[in-house]
Amino acid sequence: MLFVLVSFCVSSCAIDYSERISKNSLTDSKNSLKVLKQDSGLNLSDMNISLVVTPTYASGQTVRFTAPYTGWILKYVLISASDGWNGSDESSPKALPFAIEILDANLSVLHHFSDTQLAYFTNPSELRTASIDIPDTPINGDFFISFYGYRSIGIAAELENATGNSYYYDKISHGLYPADILLKDNSTVPINFIIRAAGR
Repeated sequence: MLFVLVSFCVSSCAIDYSERISKNSLTDSKNSLKVLKQDSGLNLSDMNISLVVTPTYASGQTVRFTAPYTGWILKYVLISASDGWNGSDESSPKALPFAIEILDANLSVLHHFSDTQLAYFTNPSELRTASIDIPDTPINGDFFISFYGYRSIGIAAELENATGNSYYYDKISHGLYPADILLKDNSTVPINFIIRAAGR
């Protein structure tokens, strides 16, 4: 499989996930949220990041997580992505569909969310981090979060420090394929998709 890579510098528009969650969630000190990360864990401004779209409309960018304990409750999905709108006075952003699926360890769907990107991933400084509310979903063991941008929305991918927990999920074959990108010299580099999970 070949995957499309769109590169640009994002250090000036990076947003810290943990700060965003702490400001937007209604929690107290006893029930604070835990953010699960399967990338390097660095702030976005410290990462080497590019935007990546999938090769087909039926494939999703997917990250595997492990619940920190039995009965852990997933409450938010955090994704950094862009629809490519540059804020030009000559153009208005177009509504584009996207979807998120929460999958269990057997790749069965626990929750499906879909919307258009305007409130989530449209930003004149290109990259935007969205905090998406998920109905409280109890999780045991491994689970996956898949993002479907339908070849129109690029997700942030970390080009260094690959953890081996990012995949492409093919909805037709139900196959998971390692997430990597093809370089100009035909070599491949493993990547981390910037998808994080928050819950308690």
